[in-house]
Amino acid sequence: MIDVSNWPTYDKAPALAFLDVDGTLLAETTTYLFAGILRRRGLLRRSFVLRAMYHGLQHKFGRLDYGRLIAFGLRSIASIPVAELEAIARENFDHHVRPRLYEGVVEHFHGLRDAGTQLVLVSSSPGLVLEPLRQYLGCVDTLTTPVRTEGGILVGVGEGPVCYGEGKLYWARQWAGARGFRMDESAAYADNWSDRALLDEAGRAVVVHPRGRLRRLAEERGWTIVRPRRPHRRARRGGGRHRPPS
Repeated sequence: MIDVSNWPTYDKAPALAFLDVDGTLLAETTTYLFAGILRRRGLLRRSFVLRAMYHGLQHKFGRLDYGRLIAFGLRSIASIPVAELEAIARENFDHHVRPRLYEGVVEHFHGLRDAGTQLVLVSSSPGLVLEPLRQYLGCVDTLTTPVRTEGGILVGVGEGPVCYGEGKLYWARQWAGARGFRMDESAAYADNWSDRALLDEAGRAVVVHPRGRLRRLAEERGWTIVRPRRPHRRARRGGGRHRPPS
């Protein structure tokens, strides 16, 4: 039986919860896992994977120039139809993302959803990469950097700021305001120093495996700190499909 006691409990469930993904729900980068499949199929050059590793390190230390990264990424996959990318994203989720979710993630967020909390993913990863995860957790929406498509092909970045750093707070405010929610009615879950603006404005902040500056800030602000376990290696290697509790 999975121990979910490390995740927070609420006297009253928040009206909505904004969930960062990479490092918060799993100890990996979803886009890097996705790029690995594309690389193995000959759809990406090795240089992209190396660039993704570099930017992953920049993200870890809160210094990612996400605008440059997404522009580079879109150029790299511009010739691949969106429908094919979506199919690969489902495979990526089944074989690489779902088995790496932290222990208790599914139980905790399905419990919140059943208590009436609206779950919203807020991530710098592309929306099509996150869509299978959104469905799996029962999230009502995904907030990420808008992209433009033409003729079933990704052609560029859409209007508005990139969904990274202050951009996450921008999109969260837009989403909440359009639906009549206040930010202080929300909970925010994140793991990175770059997420501090969103964490600071939410009514309840939950930081996952924080380090350095974020850990010190969380302790100063009285934010909830959780340190969920990674899944067992045997479970991560399992290839069978699994349906979460509903």
